[in-house]
Amino acid sequence: MHTMDYQAFDREIWDAELSDFVPGVIYDMHTHMWSEQHKGGLKTPPGGLRLEIDYQDHLDWAKKLYPERKMHYLILGTPIAGGMDIEQHNIWMAEEIKTDPESAVHMLVTPDMTPDYVAEQVKQHHFIGLKPYRIFAADMTYCRIHEFLPESFIEVADDLGLAITMHLSKPDGPADPDNQKDLAYFTKQYPRAQWILAHCARAFNAFMMEEAIHFLKDLPNIWYDTSAVNDLYSHYLLMKFEDRARVMFGSDNIVAGCARGKYITYGRAWTYYRGTKGNTPHCDPRATLVIYEQLRQEKQVATMLELTTQEIEDHFSGNARRFLSQVRAGRKD
Repeated sequence: MHTMDYQAFDREIWDAELSDFVPGVIYDMHTHMWSEQHKGGLKTPPGGLRLEIDYQDHLDWAKKLYPERKMHYLILGTPIAGGMDIEQHNIWMAEEIKTDPESAVHMLVTPDMTPDYVAEQVKQHHFIGLKPYRIFAADMTYCRIHEFLPESFIEVADDLGLAITMHLSKPDGPADPDNQKDLAYFTKQYPRAQWILAHCARAFNAFMMEEAIHFLKDLPNIWYDTSAVNDLYSHYLLMKFEDRARVMFGSDNIVAGCARGKYITYGRAWTYYRGTKGNTPHCDPRATLVIYEQLRQEKQVATMLELTTQEIEDHFSGNARRFLSQVRAGRKD
């Protein structure tokens, strides 16, 4: 495993700001794994998302990130366009989590698969859901949901009682009219499929949540993970207006969640900011990890909305337990 960069400054942030907020049990509902054994036909050298990390590596890293916490995970595939061995990657992930019956894994799916193949792989390897990625669409920026998650796959999810973790496309994310139209149709047409809208429905900038929350909160079978969102108001709007029982903690670890810096917003945009190593005589210029910045926002929202201890525990574990139990109970193999 690549040696992750955990510094004394990060522990200072944890001890001073987060240790008294994060409960003793965490279900991280948005994490990734990767092995170079599955690079397939990729020609580029390792880097970026291609960080070698397996299930045990996640547990070892969590001992630094969240000291003395009990961890469980929803594992998602790592999408690399250009010829990765997706089938072996999926099989490897399913094998990796067998040591923890409370963790789960989604099957990475691409539009060129057939629905019969998807169904067969789900049954054989006990995936609880599907993870499509917009990078496999012809236009990853402006694609509709069906362009990277064919409707026939949603039919499979409905038939088998699966979850779908969805990273929405389009510049306005959940506020985009096409995305809203598609979500309204798919959630009604396929009521046995459960949707996790990743990254607070991809509302990295709060304007997206402002324009979408009152639509989203009325959709059936919609859940959320909070991974990598560093915008305070996005978290606030989600926790104020949604059913809090549908919102689950996620980190996007390791590559995104444990980058050093923060996802910042401006105008109608958001981007990754590394922090500065320049001269800032008026303040401490050191950056901590994205996941700690996210947890700071979540703690502040919990304070503003006066969340109870039980609501906080449910956010980090109880809601995920209920979600996983519901999906597993509804599975049809």
